[in-house]
Amino acid sequence: MRWKKSDFWMNASPIEMINFFRQIHEECFLKDWVEAFHKDDSLIDLVFEYLWLYRSESETRILLNHSDFPPWLLLRFIYFGYGKQILQGHFDSNVYFAQVKNLIDSEQSLRILSLAEEMDKDPTLKIHLLANLDAQTWESYFDILEQNEKTIHALVGIFVNLKEQEIRTILLNSPTLYIYLRLMLVSRKITDDEVGDEKAKILKDILEGIREWELFATNLKDKFDLLTERKQIPKERDSKRISLILYELIKVGEEDRAGIISYLKGSHVILDEWEEGIIRSTLVNYKQFGTFI
Repeated sequence: MRWKKSDFWMNASPIEMINFFRQIHEECFLKDWVEAFHKDDSLIDLVFEYLWLYRSESETRILLNHSDFPPWLLLRFIYFGYGKQILQGHFDSNVYFAQVKNLIDSEQSLRILSLAEEMDKDPTLKIHLLANLDAQTWESYFDILEQNEKTIHALVGIFVNLKEQEIRTILLNSPTLYIYLRLMLVSRKITDDEVGDEKAKILKDILEGIREWELFATNLKDKFDLLTERKQIPKERDSKRISLILYELIKVGEEDRAGIISYLKGSHVILDEWEEGIIRSTLVNYKQFGTFI
């Protein structure tokens, strides 16, 4: 394609590139691009370079989550980014996939999960995508399992090969996934024989540990009018809620705090990035000086 060899790709400013991505999805050029991708791997790598560079931009996210952006291509983009991370010396796939899932919405996550064969090869990515599903897409995923003649135990079996800290981190970052697993254990849809006695105990212990934070979040929702507070500017909100969260966080190990903060934010008792930032910076101050202030 002639445009691929043009000076645009070498000289385009960030604004020009973002406008270009907007043009692709707004003017329905995406299907033509996908057709071209089937014929030219070098074109894919060229476009991915810019998509990765501008991945935090809203226009890029709209493009990645467009219904015409096929799941096989998005999966390839995910692994393209992972290769970039490895080249920079970052080898923790859990950290990377946790970041990537924030670029992709529930519907697009479900479409990738529908690639059953590819997903079976990468249980870590699969778990993170499952953590991205909302209630509606979870129901759709169960339909996919049934269509592929798989049971819910196939889903639980993914955890067998993960380390304990990996499971805890993933579930803390996904309150929805945690709730589904806990309900399955309570209803005995998961038995020790199906996942192994040792792994079943580990999974139950992790779920019980998170259960304490679920109850804590529920208690905060009962004590504070969070719907009203969400509409208020930070200085007008009840500071006692943040204080209660901080006093609970200092009772746990530092290695678990980041995951718990993510859980509380996902449970909507940490209302926004401003509150999250205040909590994190206050914990740093506590570590250095032994006091919140």
